[in-house]
Amino acid sequence: MTLQELQVNAPIDLKNFIEDSKDTKLGPLYLDEDIIVVDNIKLLEAPYATQIKTNIIAYCKNGKMTADCNSEPIAIHAGQAFICPPGVSLSNVMISTDFEYQAIGLTTQALQLYLREYMSIWNQFAYIEKLRILDKNDDVSTQFYDLIYPLIKLVLQPQDDPENKRYCIDIFKSLLQAALIAICCILRQNGATEIKKPKVNQNLTRFNQFLDLLQNSEKKHRTVEYYASQLCMSPKYLTVICKKNSKKTANEWITEYTVADIIHYLQNTNMTIKEIADKVGFPNTSFFGKYVKDHLGCTPIEYRYK
Repeated sequence: MTLQELQVNAPIDLKNFIEDSKDTKLGPLYLDEDIIVVDNIKLLEAPYATQIKTNIIAYCKNGKMTADCNSEPIAIHAGQAFICPPGVSLSNVMISTDFEYQAIGLTTQALQLYLREYMSIWNQFAYIEKLRILDKNDDVSTQFYDLIYPLIKLVLQPQDDPENKRYCIDIFKSLLQAALIAICCILRQNGATEIKKPKVNQNLTRFNQFLDLLQNSEKKHRTVEYYASQLCMSPKYLTVICKKNSKKTANEWITEYTVADIIHYLQNTNMTIKEIADKVGFPNTSFFGKYVKDHLGCTPIEYRYK
C-alpha cells in the first residue's frame, strides 16, 4: 500500500471552506456556518490544513493516513478515529490510494451546544490529555456510531420539499448530537491511543480547574477577574495558562460558553429574555440585547424565531 502526499498549507476554517465550496462540486453531505459533514476523498485534495480552526472528528473506513500533528507523527488506519480540536497544526499529510473516511467538523460553539454537560469530557481528552486517536472496539458506543452514520446520510438526501428539508435537518442535528455523546462515552472509557501523554503539571491542572468551574457555573458571563479569584490566581496567570493549553484566552473561553448557553436557552426553553439575561449573568436586558447582537448578529427575539 503506497501513500500519496497531500498539499496542505492553508487553514481549515468552516467560513473559508463555505466560500470556497460554493463554486465547486466537491459535495459535502452537509454544510452550514457551524457544521460540515464529508466523506468525499476529493475534499482532501483541496489545499486545506496547517492549522485547524474547527473541531474535527474523522473516522478512517479504509486505508491509511499519516501526518505530523503539532510536529508529532501520527498514523491512522481503518477502524480508528482522529480527534482534533482547533489550534492543532497538521503537516506532511499522506494518504494511501485506498483511503476512505467520514468526517464531521464543528465550531466550538456548536460542539458546546450539542454536548452541554458532556463538554468537560471533550475538553479533558482534547486539551488536557491531548489524545488524538481512538481505536475502534466492540462496545455499545462504537456499534451505535456505526449504525448512526448511515442514518445521517439517509436524512441528508436531497429534498425537493422545503418543509421536508427542514424536518430532515432537525433530525440530522439530533442524530449528530447523539453521535457526539456516543464519542464522549468512548473517550470516557479511555479506549484511546495517545500521541504523547503530557506529564501532569500545575498549568494543566489549573487550566482544567478553570474549565470545570466555567462549565459548572450557571452564570457564565463573568469577568476573567472573577474566575481567577475563585481559583486563587491572577487574571494574567489564568489567561497565560489558557493560551498555553488551548491557544485561546480565558475571555474567549468565557465568551464561547456564554454564547452557547444563550443559544440553548433561546432555542430550547420558554424562558423570557429577562429570565435568560439573569440566568446567564447580565445586569439588564439592554446589555444582554447588545451582547447577543454583537455575537449572534441579531436581537434575542430575532434569534429565537429564526
